[in-house]
Amino acid sequence: MSALIEVFPDEISLMILARVPLSLHPKLRLVCHSWRAIVNSVKLLKVRQEVNFVEDLMCVCSHEPDNIWQLHDAQNNVWITAPVLPSKLSHLSYFGAVSTAGKLYVLGGVHVPDDIAYGRHHTFPATNQVWSYEPVTRRWTLCEPMIKARANFACGVLDGMIIVAGGLSTATLHWRPIKQVEMYDPTKDVWIQLPDLLYANNAPCYGVVVRRKLHVVHRQLSAMQVLDKETRVWTLSRCPWRNYPRAVIGNDVYVMCNEEFYHESQVREKKEPKFTAVGYNKISGFAVTSLGNSIYLIGGSGMRGDIFNSEKYELSDVTVLTPSLQEPWASHHASPMTRCRGTILGCTPLRM
Repeated sequence: MSALIEVFPDEISLMILARVPLSLHPKLRLVCHSWRAIVNSVKLLKVRQEVNFVEDLMCVCSHEPDNIWQLHDAQNNVWITAPVLPSKLSHLSYFGAVSTAGKLYVLGGVHVPDDIAYGRHHTFPATNQVWSYEPVTRRWTLCEPMIKARANFACGVLDGMIIVAGGLSTATLHWRPIKQVEMYDPTKDVWIQLPDLLYANNAPCYGVVVRRKLHVVHRQLSAMQVLDKETRVWTLSRCPWRNYPRAVIGNDVYVMCNEEFYHESQVREKKEPKFTAVGYNKISGFAVTSLGNSIYLIGGSGMRGDIFNSEKYELSDVTVLTPSLQEPWASHHASPMTRCRGTILGCTPLRM
């Protein structure tokens, strides 16, 4: 096998290649056979970790195409498409998506059975499957399944541990609420049970991790359940976010009401919005999330025309906002998604 870079020993060449952004790896693979072999190898991944080369990516999955994830390199404004999620479950949705230890995790959700067209199923069954994706090696790995199959559940990461809480499971023709809470250790690939929620609800719920606590919010309820991971105790608290899209930056939560953004402390009064995302009150299914110190508005769909002649359109657009407590917010458009479009099923920032 020839040297990776002729003028350097392979140890030095690996440290050079390890610092090349992930978005440029497709070009590196075209250089020669030896580079193609090393670029997506565990060996290069280990060297990246040794030299502490860090990248921040945004991971996105939409309704179309099926089971496809894309990763956005914010620094170079480039989208990378991951291999298709190799699950046998088609059209996965209402799943949890988080990242920790440099990997993307896709948990639970519901799927459409292959024979749904023949009318043999009356419900979409929830799954307990858990998948992890490693961006450098471009490999999906099936992890230890959750103890309880669930969809529409709260999910978050505290101290590197993935916590899932609540949600819904299927039982014959109905959704059944879940009180059980579980915690996953990625280093050991094991799940352990945590204390149950104080109450369950038939409504879907979501999780917000802020100020080192997991907040479980059931849509349209005014109270939320808060987990202190250290004491493993649940408490009740007033929820300022309700069913609004929201993004967390540091210890601050920014909430989107219609097309206006407010700091969480201003949601009730709705005075002096921090930013107005013009046109988003006519769009549904878009995602609001954060990466670093920026807020992302991703995808979505809408209707154009009139009530007699209308058509649906799907967006691949990405708007990036930079919040400020004193100055007006800055905004710009990032490169649109190259594969994903329309309703966003899952998105999460990933540091690797």
